[in-house]
Amino acid sequence: MSDRARPRMTRTRRTRPTIRDVAAEAGVSVSSVSRTLNGGIYTSAELHARIMRAVKRLGFEPDSAAQALRSRASNTIGCMVADFSNPHYTGMVSAAEEEFQRAGFLLMLAATKHEPAREAAFLSAVRRRQMDGLLLFAGDNSHKDFMKGLATLDLPCVAVDREVPNSASVRVDHRGGALEVTRYLIGLGHRRIALLTGSAAVLPSSERLAGYRQAHQEARIEVDPHLIRPHMQGANTAFSSVCQLLQSAKPPTAIISLGTSMLAEVLEAITSNGLRYPQDISIVCSGDTDLARHATPAISALSWDMNEVGRTAARLLLEQIRDGDKAKPAEPIYLPTRFILRHSCAAPPARGRK
Repeated sequence: MSDRARPRMTRTRRTRPTIRDVAAEAGVSVSSVSRTLNGGIYTSAELHARIMRAVKRLGFEPDSAAQALRSRASNTIGCMVADFSNPHYTGMVSAAEEEFQRAGFLLMLAATKHEPAREAAFLSAVRRRQMDGLLLFAGDNSHKDFMKGLATLDLPCVAVDREVPNSASVRVDHRGGALEVTRYLIGLGHRRIALLTGSAAVLPSSERLAGYRQAHQEARIEVDPHLIRPHMQGANTAFSSVCQLLQSAKPPTAIISLGTSMLAEVLEAITSNGLRYPQDISIVCSGDTDLARHATPAISALSWDMNEVGRTAARLLLEQIRDGDKAKPAEPIYLPTRFILRHSCAAPPARGRK
């Protein structure tokens, strides 16, 4: 067989580098490379230089695929909440969504119920859809895998009532609010004040506990750990917990409770034990809900402007997207609480509940 008749040996062709190769070389996300190559505003000078060095080393030439990638990566915000049935989230998210809509962004919402698997699925969706920014509401900061995954996204992020390293944040002054409420109850003469709040791994709960402890310390009153009852939102355990407290040898004379479904269980437990408020026990709730306003008598509440929280967080994130590193504040933005005094509190009973 002649050389001409022999089949040619196929030579391995040099594969043209892709945008994914550049991302791997630079140690960044594909969306970061896409934004940089298309003149995006989301990357820092250091990150831009690192990406361009990788482009030069690999000899990468952008093509239409990069343009298509860019078009898929724009105008989407990822929003993560624990439980969207919580009216606190409803108000904040709705206000944020209006701000994003006016700016031309679509908000994509995920409710994780504090479950690590749901949080991981959210991060995966953020990567696939190449979102432009993240809005994260109060969540469990003990979930280390989520925090590590979040750090790899390289996206503008604003955290609401939670701690996220290297991210801007908006927080309600839960500590100051709890301090004010506890001081008020101590001023009425209460010395055994129960605190029903969420998990200590969630920032608002730990802040409320800090304010509660500070008020006791100021009054030189020792805190009884038995009176501090952390509950996961929606766990439906507040009823039994309050019953245990009311039936104990040294029951509380006042209760500070979350104001969503937990408050309903607190009221049910008080009624089931043959007690009335404020005659037998005083109540203050954190979060002014319909139940707090329309109960008989109406319940004193610690309130904050949920719409303002959502608007502030959305505007801050839009600044992050527009201005990049220049927009990042050094300190969290704190929004105040307001104590609404109604008819659920009184001095502790003179007899029988010391």
